[in-house]
Amino acid sequence: MVRVARVRQGSIGADLGIPPGTVLISINGRDLRDSLDLKFCEADAEVVLEARLPDGQPIVYDIEKHPDESLGLVPEADKVRRCTNACPFCFVKGNPRATRLRQPLYVKDDDYRLSFMFGHYVTLTNLRDDDWERIFEQRLTPLYVSVHATDPAARLRMLVNPSSALIDEHLDRLASGGIQVHAQVVLCPEINDGSILDRTIRDLYARGEDIRSLSIVPVGLTNYNSDRGVRPLTPGECVEALGMMDGIRQRALAERGRAWCYAADEMFLQAGLDLPEPGYFDDYELVANGVGAVSALRSAVHADLADLPSLSGKNIVLVTGTSMRPHLGRLADDVAHSTGSSIETVAVDNTLYGSMVTTAGLLSGADYARALEPYGQFDLALFSRTALNDQELFLDDLSLSELRERMPELRICPSEHMTDTLLAL
Repeated sequence: MVRVARVRQGSIGADLGIPPGTVLISINGRDLRDSLDLKFCEADAEVVLEARLPDGQPIVYDIEKHPDESLGLVPEADKVRRCTNACPFCFVKGNPRATRLRQPLYVKDDDYRLSFMFGHYVTLTNLRDDDWERIFEQRLTPLYVSVHATDPAARLRMLVNPSSALIDEHLDRLASGGIQVHAQVVLCPEINDGSILDRTIRDLYARGEDIRSLSIVPVGLTNYNSDRGVRPLTPGECVEALGMMDGIRQRALAERGRAWCYAADEMFLQAGLDLPEPGYFDDYELVANGVGAVSALRSAVHADLADLPSLSGKNIVLVTGTSMRPHLGRLADDVAHSTGSSIETVAVDNTLYGSMVTTAGLLSGADYARALEPYGQFDLALFSRTALNDQELFLDDLSLSELRERMPELRICPSEHMTDTLLAL
């Protein structure tokens, strides 16, 4: 059964007067186990929805609609399938121990449903036979899989789960059911780099179209998990990995018409290299996972420059993490020139996770408050929307409204790419 959390305005569910709290039991005779079943079953043109209203009254809705049209019923969050691995670089283990964070940050998820619906990476180590059957029945493709290494011993060392050594069998099984994969490697020095990485790249490429892409991400550590046997990559090791990727990218471009293998933005930042041009990332299919995010932001800003309003005399502060300060600073200069405004870009050290964490999305509300304190007389403050969840809470549970209450004279706005907020002024 699935319980309705809210109903989208203007949707079929709203037109039918289905209230939040309604329990959805079945569609066309198929029991609903979770939100994925709802998504799968509501795709029919004719829907017979069996439900129970909040007061306990049973009801049946007989609906005719376009197959692509959603019912507009937003379900309560599903119970998440937990991770059974013990990766030494696990970010949940990297959470600070003395600071209260948003509750979901303590959940080690490894849920194939979230992989299909939201692009979360999974390891395939906790799947039961009925999970495999459901993946094939509902055609949950593509899935996002943390392969890390095709060498069984290396992957076992990374995941510390006996099932992790079966990665080849798991990928074979997915391919046999017609399920494609976006593969990922979290690169850890002296564990899955060098010859292990070379083998992983070659093995995955040899699987052809079953592997839609391969992204390679440098391991991310905090002050709280950096003593678990993994260290950060050096700039030289990042450069070496990028060079190793160049060979397969050239081959893929010649044979498949797309580069196939991509390094995360952080790989270039840690290597001390310029970020690549947009063409490096093909169609930005992995941008939500940090692969091409900076390039996409740069393209979005440049596309908006000609349409920005005049902001002559306005003082704007742009707050970001330490790794992005040079890149955002250059974009801010372009925006300032186009609008006549004055923009100051401020890099903030991460006091929550430590100096090894340099991205704006992992800064706490307290870090943003500290950074903004000297700018209370400015006209506008911008920061990355990725620092907030859907309830507008920062990592440390500080809300955006609470931050604004601390500085009532300063207009504080989360932003996707800076110019989106300026265009809305």
